[in-house]
Amino acid sequence: VTSTTITMTAAKLHYYSATGKANQIRLALAAANIEFEDVTPSSNSFPPSEEQVLEWRNIGGNSTTNVPMLEMPDGKVYTQSSAVLKAVARMGNLMPSSNDDLYMTDKLIADAEDFRTKSYATIIAWGASKEAYENFINNEVPLHFGNFERQLK
Repeated sequence: VTSTTITMTAAKLHYYSATGKANQIRLALAAANIEFEDVTPSSNSFPPSEEQVLEWRNIGGNSTTNVPMLEMPDGKVYTQSSAVLKAVARMGNLMPSSNDDLYMTDKLIADAEDFRTKSYATIIAWGASKEAYENFINNEVPLHFGNFERQLK
């Protein structure tokens, strides 16, 4: 009798078949030279099936869906998008070392999340009005981008 042990050689990034909150993690994984595999539901549906949610809960250990979720080759699992992003940045030595620079990095990540949240409410294909979209382009984009520009000088 022979037995086969399957060893994960790359991290697995679990998420919907979309860019969304997992995309910043994908970019950080690439910048950190951490090999990873995108793992998406086989049904490719949104919202995910109850079966898929239960699978994610089983892997991640939380009572929520846990995605984006990063499963490492050693079995460690990271959940919550901003926490996963920061963990990957630390693994890849991408985070600054000074407290002031760490604060600014955390703040910029939070500011980017604020901007993303505003943008989702303006997607016409998801039911937003043309007026909401135009308000976003004409008012919110300059406001947020001006804030980024000011902080990054």
